[in-house]
Amino acid sequence: MAAAKTPATEPAEEKKATAPKMDVKSMNLAQKFVELRRACPEIIKKQHSDGVKYKFAKIFDVYELLAPAMNEWGVDWDIVKEVATRHHENGDAKFYDSFIQHTRNGDRVVWVYEADITLRWINVDNPEETLEITLHALGTNDGGPDKAKGSAWTYCLKYYLFEKFNIDQGEDDPDNSDHSSDAPPAGQNGRQNAPQPQGGGNGQPRQQSARNGSQSSQRGTGLSDAQLNRLYKKAEACGMTKEATDNRIREKYNHDNPADLTRAQYDEICASLDAAAAKKKEEQQNAE
Repeated sequence: MAAAKTPATEPAEEKKATAPKMDVKSMNLAQKFVELRRACPEIIKKQHSDGVKYKFAKIFDVYELLAPAMNEWGVDWDIVKEVATRHHENGDAKFYDSFIQHTRNGDRVVWVYEADITLRWINVDNPEETLEITLHALGTNDGGPDKAKGSAWTYCLKYYLFEKFNIDQGEDDPDNSDHSSDAPPAGQNGRQNAPQPQGGGNGQPRQQSARNGSQSSQRGTGLSDAQLNRLYKKAEACGMTKEATDNRIREKYNHDNPADLTRAQYDEICASLDAAAAKKKEEQQNAE
């Protein structure tokens, strides 16, 4: 008589371990920043103007993703301080400067705004927990000092948020190309092509640096030879040698190798050299 077959025992279904959900109100800022980063993985660039052929992200594209996530996870921020980095001879704060730019269409006044601004992050569920970050804002515009300040703050905050939350822009930044041999488009001040035109022929630094914030995710890639050559040409135009430029980079950014500059730092020093060269040229013309 055949022995009865014992039915095979089905393997027990493995239970996947899941991370326990944390109470939002008990989370600290660092934990909430992680959730904000998850909520903003990338931004799809758009072509915002028929006059600008390439696509780019505006600060409003960042806010569109970030604001709902900040509301959900209880995070807020505000600008709490604005400190001038330059001063008049009498010691008064100097936020604005200007120079005359000579173009094929005539002379124009270009305004320069520069300051350190302090951004304060706040844990809404525990308002006593805050984090302050100092950012360096630098912007130019030929539409007036107010527009120069707007340009500086917009770029400063935009690129800080890109770096802070490692937001992927999807495509290469159009400003990564070396345009040192290109003629500046009409209406700009000849410093750099700004991927965020605001009308009125404004020119402004492409991006700003976060002095005490997250470092650029592009840090490991380094600057290209073309970008370094462009930087040294700008330095030469305002009377600085290669050695003096390297020393300035070492003192200000703590990089022994200029190729290790982040894009934000590279753009900042290029804009600063442009302003110095333009001022030097103006002084020479006035002396003639």
